[in-house]
Amino acid sequence: MRHVLTAISTGLAAVFPALAVTLDVERLPAPPFPGWEVSSDAALPSNRTDNMRTFRLELTFNATPSNNVQVAFGRDTLPEDGFLEAEETDCIIGFDCGEWFLRPQDMRDRYTSAPANTSGPHTLKVSVRVNAQGVPQSAAFSDGEDAFTFPGLTLSPFPDWLNPGLWTHLRVTARGSSAANETIGVRYLPDGAKIIIR
Repeated sequence: MRHVLTAISTGLAAVFPALAVTLDVERLPAPPFPGWEVSSDAALPSNRTDNMRTFRLELTFNATPSNNVQVAFGRDTLPEDGFLEAEETDCIIGFDCGEWFLRPQDMRDRYTSAPANTSGPHTLKVSVRVNAQGVPQSAAFSDGEDAFTFPGLTLSPFPDWLNPGLWTHLRVTARGSSAANETIGVRYLPDGAKIIIR
């Protein structure tokens, strides 16, 4: 009888992976002249916060001691035109002339961290964990697999300007004499898998 119940239970239980909401940003076009700035805006997916428990950003690029590659996040409101203006930006994170940087919306503060190598391929990874109510709980930063921190950055209480649930758009910007060849991916991840028993 136990084997029959086990078989029935197995047939009634279905495991569905909890799907991530993703956005892969197109690579920036070449600037019209060497060293000029080039940028592009993208809307974040409309269902990005459905069941979100982790936000992840990955920025892969070729670093040089003189180039800049950055991603700005914010809310397109002034007006809603699909472009993220400076006044609509909550925060900017990226690489600038040999160091990682994170700058909040007021632009008065700037947090920096120096990587071991200032040239060559790098992958910036940012992960923000939120609770079931969508309130951010923690943030982590790494250069590839090497974790790092921004000295002076306080995450308790968690700052609103670093809350991914509030952002609607991003803007990617690159400048410098060497091509960054950047690739950018944003992931809104739920926890684990959903198990449904019928």
